[in-house]
Amino acid sequence: MICSSLHPRDAESEYQPVNTQLQQTTTRLDDQPYQYSVRFRIWLWMEFIFLYVLVPPIVAGLVQPRLADAILRRIGITSISFETGLPGGLFIFPILLFTFVSMFIFLRLDPTFEHRSLWNVNGLRKEFKRITLIFLISAPLIALTTWFLANHTGYLPESGFFRLPRQIPWLMVAIIVFYPWISAYPQEITHRAFFFHRYAPIIGSGTSAFALNVIAFSWLHAPMWNWIALLMTIPAGILFAWTYRRSSSALAAGFEHAMYGIWVFCTGLGYFVFTGSANGM
Repeated sequence: MICSSLHPRDAESEYQPVNTQLQQTTTRLDDQPYQYSVRFRIWLWMEFIFLYVLVPPIVAGLVQPRLADAILRRIGITSISFETGLPGGLFIFPILLFTFVSMFIFLRLDPTFEHRSLWNVNGLRKEFKRITLIFLISAPLIALTTWFLANHTGYLPESGFFRLPRQIPWLMVAIIVFYPWISAYPQEITHRAFFFHRYAPIIGSGTSAFALNVIAFSWLHAPMWNWIALLMTIPAGILFAWTYRRSSSALAAGFEHAMYGIWVFCTGLGYFVFTGSANGM
C-alpha cells in the first residue's frame, strides 16, 4: 500500500464499540469532514474497491476460467480471457497468503495501529467462554443443516455427511493442523484488522462499517462459485467481526474462525467453501 492512514482525533462515534483501539483511533467520517484530504479519501476508496470488490471475482475467474470467459462473452467482452492452463485451485491460497503478508507488514509498520491487536492473547482469554458457548450451541445446528442438505436436497450427496473423518481421516487431520494458520488467522488480518483500521477514514467505525465488513467477507468466497458459500459466510462474518471488535484481537477472531471452519469441514458443509468444489471435485 502507498499511503498510511492518519491518526484521527478522538471523538464520539455513532457506534461505540467495545474495541478500545478502534474507539480511540477511528470515528465516523461525518464527525471529521476535514480530517482527510479529498485525494487521500479517493485513493482509499479506489484501494477498497480493488481489494474487496474486484479481487474476489478476478480470483473466481482464475479458478473457473471457462465459466468466467463465458460470462465475459455474454456481455460482449472478447479481448480478455482467464484461461492460464493451470489448475484453478492453485491460485486461491497463494493470493490469500500474499495479501495476508502484505497487510500484516503494513499494520506492523503503521504507527497509528495498535500492534497488539494482531495477537492480543488477553483478548482471547476474555472472550474464550463466550466464543466456546456460542460454538457449542451452533455446532449441532451446523451438523443438522449438513445432514438435511445431504439427505433431502441435491446439493450434497448422502455420503457427504461427515465424509472427511469417515473416509479421508488424514485430510481431516491436516485441516485441523494447518487450517487455523494458513486460512483462518490470515483472513482475520485481511478482513478484520486491516479492514477496520485502514478504511475507517472513509467508512467510519459504526454499523455501516460493520455491515460492509460482513458483505466483504461473504464476497471473499465468490471464487467458490456457489450461492451457499456466500450465504453461510454472512452469519460467520457477523460473528467474527463482532469478536474482533469486542476483543481487539485478531487471534481471538482467528481462533473462533478456525473452530467453525474445522467443524464445517468435519460435518461436510465445508464442501461449499472448498476450492475443489469450484472445480467439480
